[in-house]
Amino acid sequence: MQADRTFNIATLVEEQKTGRFAVGLLFWCFMIMLMDGYDQTAVSFAAPAIIKEWHVARGGFGPVFGAGLFGTLIGSFIFGYIGDRFGRKKAIVSGSLFFGALTLASVWVTSLNELMLLRFIAGIGMGGVIPNSVALVAEYAPKRLRATWVTLMFSGFSIGAGSGGLVSSSLIHHYGWPVMFIVGGGGSLLVAVLLIFTLPESAKLLVVRQRSVDAVRRLVARLRPELQIPADARFIAGEVHEKRRFVLKLIFSDGLAGITPLLWIVFIVNSMTLYFLQNWLPILMEGIGINPQGAGLITTMFSVGGVLGGLVLCRFVDRHGVLAIISLPALGAPVAAALGLMTSQAWLMLAVFATGFCVVGAQYGLYAVAGMIYPTSFRSAGVGSAISVGKIGSVSGPVIGGLLLSMHLPIAELFYAAALLFVVTAVFSAVLSLLYRVRFGAQHAEHNAAAAKAVEPMQRSSVLGDS
Repeated sequence: MQADRTFNIATLVEEQKTGRFAVGLLFWCFMIMLMDGYDQTAVSFAAPAIIKEWHVARGGFGPVFGAGLFGTLIGSFIFGYIGDRFGRKKAIVSGSLFFGALTLASVWVTSLNELMLLRFIAGIGMGGVIPNSVALVAEYAPKRLRATWVTLMFSGFSIGAGSGGLVSSSLIHHYGWPVMFIVGGGGSLLVAVLLIFTLPESAKLLVVRQRSVDAVRRLVARLRPELQIPADARFIAGEVHEKRRFVLKLIFSDGLAGITPLLWIVFIVNSMTLYFLQNWLPILMEGIGINPQGAGLITTMFSVGGVLGGLVLCRFVDRHGVLAIISLPALGAPVAAALGLMTSQAWLMLAVFATGFCVVGAQYGLYAVAGMIYPTSFRSAGVGSAISVGKIGSVSGPVIGGLLLSMHLPIAELFYAAALLFVVTAVFSAVLSLLYRVRFGAQHAEHNAAAAKAVEPMQRSSVLGDS
């Protein structure tokens, strides 16, 4: 590799040992995901206090929640283009500064309309940070660790979303609802500034875009400090580019005509459940008589359960494939239905933990399943289409929750509605699993067996090489 002074970035990434560079990359991407998750849910934890201070109807927050999530949909496209065109780091830093400033500005709002507008604009920045962070981590991760690195990084989002409960329960009764946005906006701006000095740009993207060779050399020196990089080194991305041009009909071809729509439906319904509960839980907890501090702590358990559920389910998906997705929605339905009938804080914390374990865990699992369903030639497009369509549920879940609240239904019936969504997810997941097994089951099993045989000699040679 070094004899002709040509360095293959893909090979350098694959042969790296997990060290300071990898840990730093994961830490800083984890931190911005944490702030992104916190800022997306800050308004949910501030909502009960705003309702009391402004004397507004609870249902009025449905459009506020939905506006922020609709902004993330737009932001994913805008900042996705910025990341591909100008660099992952620039997109992440600019998106973070953008939503941090808009979140901080929410401190001075005086009406729901003003808050809705600021949440929408802030959502544009929030939505742009996620795809660029995932892309940056994936482009520096060896294939054997790619899913693990992305999962570890993305767990920061769930932890951040839940940490708002800790902040609200400990600070709102002292400083009022603006403290939620001060912590979120200030923290995001601080992390964004630190990213300017600490976050690496994608070396692969710099090579593909034929940008500064000196910048690539410095990045490679950080990635592989044990190598001597000559001043006249030449770098290549080293990736095989698919010659087949993607067209939308591909995700409905070769047995996918029924599978793709079913996957979209499961994404929509599970996202609807997830964002309905994530946004409305603080208000619903107070609606059944829990004090604000207790409501914040109980809601935090939703995200804690979600992180664990995602890590557990991904292991089952690796072993059992699409069939594993059915389990969590089926288990979550009776738990969600029971939430409105409980009054003990201890039991509520356990039930909310279990509900988050099921619904957020299923969302993590769906990302893995989508990656299994589509072939390499258009996997990114297939997965991206499923995530984009799933935003329909992300936006509509909180809005529908607001409409139900405006009807003054008993709290128990609102949780029954959430339980019904769990049932719908389980049913369509079962149909998806059966259809997938009929169409691709044997092919998937053969692929896994072949992959396992291929890995064994590589592992043996790696051991011999290390020794």
